Amino acid sequence: MRVRFRLFMAFREVVGSEEVELSLPDGATVGEALEALKREYPGLAPKLSPGRYILMRGGRWPRDSDPLSDGDVLSLFPPVGGG
Repeated sequence: MRVRFRLFMAFREVVGSEEVELSLPDGATVGEALEALKREYPGLAPKLSPGRYILMRGGRWPRDSDPLSDGDVLSLFPPVGGG
């Protein structure tokens, strides 16, 4: 199946693109998609440690164990702080 990642800010800078598409086995989970993204783009690995990113799927925060469907789009943001 094909899954797309929309990348924002620092993630976009590392990859050099606003969006990437990965081919994953049927039944892959959100966590497996993130691991595949790190393998494809090793420069993302330090930015994808817990607490260093926000992941959205259809306007919701998915769990790593959630199964994906063909054509799903995951949006990846760095955490935003303010004051």
